[in-house]
Parts: sequence; structure tokens; C-alpha cells
Amino acid sequence: MQISLQHKLALVTGGGSGIGRGVSHVLAKAGATVVVVDVNAAGGQETVDAIAKAGGKAIFLRGDVGNAESMTAVLDRVADEPFAKDGLHLLVNNAGIEYFKGIQAMSLAEYDETMHVDLRGIFVCTKLALPLLKKAGAPGAAAAKGGANVVNIASVHAHATVADLTAYAAAKGGVVAMTRSLSQELGPLGIRVNSISPGFVDTPMVRRWLESQANPKAELERVHKLHAVPRIGQPEDIGHMVAFLASEYAGFVVGSNITIDGGLTNRLQH
Repeated sequence: MQISLQHKLALVTGGGSGIGRGVSHVLAKAGATVVVVDVNAAGGQETVDAIAKAGGKAIFLRGDVGNAESMTAVLDRVADEPFAKDGLHLLVNNAGIEYFKGIQAMSLAEYDETMHVDLRGIFVCTKLALPLLKKAGAPGAAAAKGGANVVNIASVHAHATVADLTAYAAAKGGVVAMTRSLSQELGPLGIRVNSISPGFVDTPMVRRWLESQANPKAELERVHKLHAVPRIGQPEDIGHMVAFLASEYAGFVVGSNITIDGGLTNRLQH
């Protein structure tokens, strides 16, 4: 058995760094043509250049998931490309932001921004991508093995969280709930919707948090010991699951939330 995404088109938001970059690399390695979307043009182009250097196919389009007009322009551009003639086979809603602030320190503007990007952004991107997703998911569509898929990147904070992540945890909980409802609505259209909840993953977001600690090295060692396997995740760990969900092997996986956290959240503290 080998996962092949040949002749499939994927769009990854937040593909310019972190989990989005790792997901983009894995999908391209599996044969997909990848549209990398990010607000950071330099980071997005770096992802595309690295994919091309490895022999994969990708393009970069600048887009802001918090801005519906921006994402409308992105999806219109994708629809006009020859490689989108069979539709969009995979939408990975990954872009997100995080403020490590609780209710006392967080401003209403920061709360609104978190919800706007992390939760509303998924709604907007999925809604705008629906015509292309329905085309790929239609019965008899070319390259239709696995149909069309939406994979939403949530977080372990949707299920078990800590202080001072009030808005982020709420938004990610909303992502999981939205996934369940979307899976019921879009399943009959040939579009499977699932979510992934990563734990600690080696991303710029996690590195910034580590650097804010008094002793980053000691803090990382402490975090490693919280896992059943003594390490944090790599972006490609998430990418491998995304590739599986986009394949025909996951044809009966619908509305699921899959936790990928190295055993972090199933450990009883005592």
C-alpha cells in the first residue's frame, strides 16, 4: 500500500511556515499539485521553492484567511488555472494565530482577531472553495479516488488546555464542532470533512513560546518528558495524517477529529 495523490490538487492555508509548510511538503511528495497560501509572501515562496527543488509541483498565492475579499481573489485565481480543471481535491484549513493571554490581559480586539482568523477563516475558506470541492467530489469526477476532502487543523487545546489561552482554546473547540457539522452537510456531496488536533509541534509559534521562558532549553526538556515518546512533533507528522485523510484509504473516515500529540493528552497526572 502506498498513498498516491497524483493528479490531485491541494490548497494549504498558512503554508508558508510551521505545520502548513510540513503539510505542503508531504502532499507534494505524494504527488499532489499544491497551492500554498499565506499572508507572508517570503515564507510562502520559500515553501514553493523547496518543493520545486525536491521535484514537486506547487505555486504560491498570497491570501489572508481573515479577509474574505482576499480569499475570494485566491479561489478565483485557482479556478482559472489549467490544473484546477478537475476541481479542488483537498482543502487544508491550517492558518491561525495565537495570543498567550487570558481574559484579564487580552483586549477585545485581540479576541476578535483570534476568532476571525482561527474560526471564521475556516468557514470563509471552505465556503469559497465549495464550487471547486464539489467538482472534485462529484460521482465520476476525474482523479476522484478519495473524493474531495477538507482537513481542518484544530488543536489539543480544543479538549484539554491551560490558563491564558482563553480565545485560542475556544476557537479551536469551535473548529472541531464546525468540522462535525460540515461533515454531515458536505458528505452527501462527495466531500469528506475531518479535523486534526496537534499537540506540541516544532513550529515558529512554539519556538516563540519557548523563547519567552526563563530557560528555554530546560523548558523543552520538561515538555519532552510529558510525552509518551520523548519528543515534540514535527510538521511532517501532521502532513502524513493529512495525506492519509486525502487518500482512498480513508474513504470511510468522516467527521472525525484525530489527535496527534505523542501521547501528551492521554496521560493521567498523579
